[in-house]
Amino acid sequence: MSAEEVKAEEDSTFKLSESPAHLLRRSQQLATEIFTDLGMADNVTLRQSVVLAAVAEKEGLSQSDLVNATGIDRSTLADMIARMETRGLVTRVAAEGDARAKSVSLTTLGREALDEAMPAMQTVDKALLHSLPKNKRKAFLSILTLLAGAADDDFDLAEVMGKRKKSKKKKSKKKTSGKSGKKK
Repeated sequence: MSAEEVKAEEDSTFKLSESPAHLLRRSQQLATEIFTDLGMADNVTLRQSVVLAAVAEKEGLSQSDLVNATGIDRSTLADMIARMETRGLVTRVAAEGDARAKSVSLTTLGREALDEAMPAMQTVDKALLHSLPKNKRKAFLSILTLLAGAADDDFDLAEVMGKRKKSKKKKSKKKTSGKSGKKK
């Protein structure tokens, strides 16, 4: 979207019922409500299930890798992992090559909790897609994938706001040390 198109959108009257951020949040609330209605909240929450699924996909991920995989902010994820470790769902050990990083793995209890939650997670996905016309479902998933990708990329708010984009050259200079000129 060009800066002019963004400006035109900004000039229009704000309507909560047409706000993408609000509509995404409402959609997330619906997903959580469906998951809870399926009786899963007593065992693990939908967000905890997402973390368990991310760990199951690649055992030994660091907490930083899990932040990237799940989109959950660092401090919230750290608190979640600590609670899940206390419940015996995951274990954390020092990562190979970096004792400061923690490698997260599922326990047997964690794998059982994920196995129990997986049908509910799949039902949530099915219910959300079912609420859309069949011919819109693929496009919906593509758009969500693009939005999630934007979160993973180097999102530039200044560009969205129509301000001049900073050059990558300036950014890379900030990452260099004064002595060697090599990136840290």
